[in-house]
Amino acid sequence: MPDFALFRDTLLDRLRMLVEEEWDEVAAAALDDGRAFVATAEADLARWTALLEAGDLTPEDFTWLVQGKRDLAELEALKQAGLGLARLDRFRSSLLDTVVGTAFDVFL
Repeated sequence: MPDFALFRDTLLDRLRMLVEEEWDEVAAAALDDGRAFVATAEADLARWTALLEAGDLTPEDFTWLVQGKRDLAELEALKQAGLGLARLDRFRSSLLDTVVGTAFDVFL
């Protein structure tokens, strides 16, 4: 049975890979913002992944809940690095997709 620590570690590894592949020019800022989002949403993610694993949340429900945390991804470091709104939104979407995909891979 996977646990939340495995999920968090896998998520942070995948975040690092995402940044290396697509955000190399702002890697430090992207990693800082991604880690900040995970830390801010950690309590909710722990609760929701437990419910997902138990079958008390559907994958669609889980996705909807994670997408609802979109505003928590403030991306302050990337804003300071000068990224425009379109690129900030693209990173935010990639980050949330990584959270959802990692949860599905670990818990389903």
